[in-house]
Amino acid sequence: MIRSRLAALSLLPLPLLLTACGSDTVEMTDSTWLVSNIYTTPDEPSSISDLVISQPSLDFGHSSLTGFTGCVPFNGAAEFFHEGTQSSVTDADYVTLSSLDFDKLPEDCQGQELEVHNKLVDLLPGSFKISRTSPSEILLTSDVDDLDKPAIRLISWIAPTS
Repeated sequence: MIRSRLAALSLLPLPLLLTACGSDTVEMTDSTWLVSNIYTTPDEPSSISDLVISQPSLDFGHSSLTGFTGCVPFNGAAEFFHEGTQSSVTDADYVTLSSLDFDKLPEDCQGQELEVHNKLVDLLPGSFKISRTSPSEILLTSDVDDLDKPAIRLISWIAPTS
């Protein structure tokens, strides 16, 4: 079901997806978060190409994470913190993702989808600072000792109700 929903999303242009977002701040658990950029090194392009067939995404629960790498679905545990103390997802400024379980990679996953998949598999298990860069955009910055910290930019997409 996740793959079919995401495949349908991938056919829509990004500006149309963004129009589904309201002007109020979107709660982390009330939306599918589309991966728009993955920052790993300063000299490497970061945006997810329009040529990606299946848009990578994350869905946060109160203590869990599900998503799609562009190749396979995955799930895991999420622990939320605010100013160093365990908190609810609503108040969180920090998240630790663990116990991630990725489905088996299919042979037809290749090209940029495979590159994005590999980056997400490498980056997601870990801890991230949560920064709101706009009401419907989040930047997850990896908590590592590197000068140029890897990060994932997410854009909210709320599915229309029918």
